[in-house]
Formats: sequence, C-alpha cells, structure tokens
Amino acid sequence: MNKPIPKVNLHPASCKYLKLGHPWITEDTYTKRFPKEAFFLIGVDEKNRQDVALLINDPLHKTVKARLWSLNKAEWTLDFKDVLKSRMKAAIDKRRALMKERENIFLINGESDELPGLLIQLLKDEVMIQYYALFWKDKEDLVLENLKENLPHLQEIWVQERNFDQAKSIRSINGKDSSEFTLTEFGLNYRIKINQHYDFGIYSDMSAIRKNMRPYLEGQKSLLNLFSYTGAFSVYCMGMGFDKVTSVDLSSKYLAWLDENIALNPSLNSSHHTSLCMPSERAMDKLISEGAKYEVIVCDPPSASSDGNKVSNAIKSYETLLPQMLELLDTEKGKIFAFLNTHAISWNKFEEKLKAIVDSSKFKNQVVIGKRFKLNEDCLPLKGFHEGDYLKGFLIEFKRK
Repeated sequence: MNKPIPKVNLHPASCKYLKLGHPWITEDTYTKRFPKEAFFLIGVDEKNRQDVALLINDPLHKTVKARLWSLNKAEWTLDFKDVLKSRMKAAIDKRRALMKERENIFLINGESDELPGLLIQLLKDEVMIQYYALFWKDKEDLVLENLKENLPHLQEIWVQERNFDQAKSIRSINGKDSSEFTLTEFGLNYRIKINQHYDFGIYSDMSAIRKNMRPYLEGQKSLLNLFSYTGAFSVYCMGMGFDKVTSVDLSSKYLAWLDENIALNPSLNSSHHTSLCMPSERAMDKLISEGAKYEVIVCDPPSASSDGNKVSNAIKSYETLLPQMLELLDTEKGKIFAFLNTHAISWNKFEEKLKAIVDSSKFKNQVVIGKRFKLNEDCLPLKGFHEGDYLKGFLIEFKRK
C-alpha cells in the first residue's frame, strides 16, 4: 500500500455500529462523498477526529457502500495480498475437521471470516465462489491462487455473482457449461447439479443444523418434510431408520431429484417414502382428512413463494401452516422444527409470531416453543452482524403431561 489511503468521514451511527461488530457502511449522506476509484478507505469518526477503521470501498453495491477490512491499525499498512492469503488459509484450516464428516462445507463465510462479501463453498472436488461485493472480481486471481494452494485436489471452480442486478450469473473458470456429481454428507449420498437449475441440490448452511437436530430425532419413526426441495432432511431421517417419510414440494423436478437421492443410498428403503407434489397447505389438509400423524415435522418455507395463484412470505405463511402442523403432530412424541430464512425478522419477532399463532388457535396453552437451532460450525455468524444471522429455527412440542 504505497499510495496514501483516502480518509472519509463516517456517520456517527456507522462508527457506533462498527465498534459493536457490524461490518457494513450502508448508504447515507456521508457515503455520497466517498471517492469512487479508491480500493481502501480509512473511516474517520468526525466528532472525535479519530481514524477508526480500514474499509474496502464498494461503490457499485446498491446499499452497502463500504465493508470493514480491519479495526486494528497495525494491519492497515500490511499488503492486501498477504492479509488475504493469511485469512483464507485460517478460514480453510479451521474447517478441515468438518471435511471428515461431509463434502459440502462453507470454506469461507464472508464477514465472519474477515473476508467481507466473499462466500466459498466446497462441493466434493469442486468449489462455488459467491461474490456479494463486486470488488472481489478485481481480486479473483488472488482468490483462485489461494484456493488452489490450500486445496490442490480441486477439479473445478465456479464463480457466482450475487445481488447486483438480481440475475444469477454462474461461470466455470475453465469454461465448462455444467457439472454433475455425487457428494456425501454424514455418510449419505446426494446428487449435485451445477448450472443446470436455480440451485445445485443441497443447502450446506443447513448441514450443521441437521447434525444438531440428531439427538431430537433419535428414536422417532415418522417425518413430514414440508417445502422439501431435493429432500436432504428426508434422506437424513431415512438414514436414521424412519420408516414413514412424506416429502411435500410444489416442484415435480425437485421431487424427482429427491427420488434420485434416495436411490443413491442402497441402505434406504424407498417404500418408506412418499412424495406429494402440491402446496404444503393442501398436502396437510389431505393428510389431516386421512387421519395421519407424524412424530417429526420439518418446515422451512422459502422467504417468498408462489403456488401459481398467490405469493406469500414465510412469516405470514405460518399463520396457516402452524395450526395444520399441530393437527398432524403426535401429541406424545411429536416435534416440529419451524425455520425462517431471512435476516429481516429477528429471533424474538419470529418467536412472538409463533406464540401469537398458537394462542389464537385451539392449541392455546398446550404448546411449548423451545430450543433454538442456529447457524453454526462453518456458517457461524459474526457477533453484532444480524444480516449474517439469517437462518432461524425453533423446536415446537406439545406440553408433556
């Protein structure tokens, strides 16, 4: 860093939140004066006239105009290339133990690994790099160099640019059109299809949560998996010996993919699994009319979804979904795992909403909303950064008599 780094005044609120652990400078009257061309900026507390943070300028992002690189002044004179190398190695080394359990891992989780706006997922012998900040495009050669040095076995590297114009852009650094292969998570096989569909077949941020749920699933035998996608929870529970698994999704394509995943695991009995290709509300109406009961229900609705007739958001959809799930839940052993996938709703707001729904139903005073299931292990959020704490889950049970 030979050239002087431009200094910029920060809004008092930005200074406050930086010190509390929030690593973004979002658009305000101060950011409008940030120079466009500089890579680094030094953020200044205007009131105290103190340099508070080394920031990476992000002028092309719609709302996040700079991202924290370091609060430690001793690091401000270090070469970016050297710090990047050190941080990438530390992040990957921290996750090597997880590679013994599964082949789908977030090697780098953005801000929580001090690599803002950069997510990198390992998918067996391939990786998916996701840029949430455009400045990483200019540093791509360095990112690739460090990846290859730390993981020499890699066979393919994909790059996905996210959240710029809301369009999805995936490319292979080798010019490949697509990729298809099988990976393992906790000893079970899943088919991965890169650049063939909107997503590639498994949500790795749920992996550690699946592992944390295991003690609560032991001894259970029946699962209703709502919004099942390609069925990671269905396969996981079948692998634990569940003999009645029902998966519900609107997409016949994803349910066929789920069947493919079951077939990849010879130890699983496909006769123990049923798919329902319909909206979750309609599927539960059908199951209620049949007198069905389940010991485990997993519900992870997309943040916004459409059944072709109407669009609903996840938090509101629980107004219908939760009473139906309680109707289907075994009153003695039953457990509901209710998830929400958005940073916009806090843990407390989600819990309050679930309680309000229960209190307005016939199940008032009969239900306990208990343990929280949070992002952890490779996706552990940064303290003070609520945008990184986007995946929230609650265990819901009937009160035991």
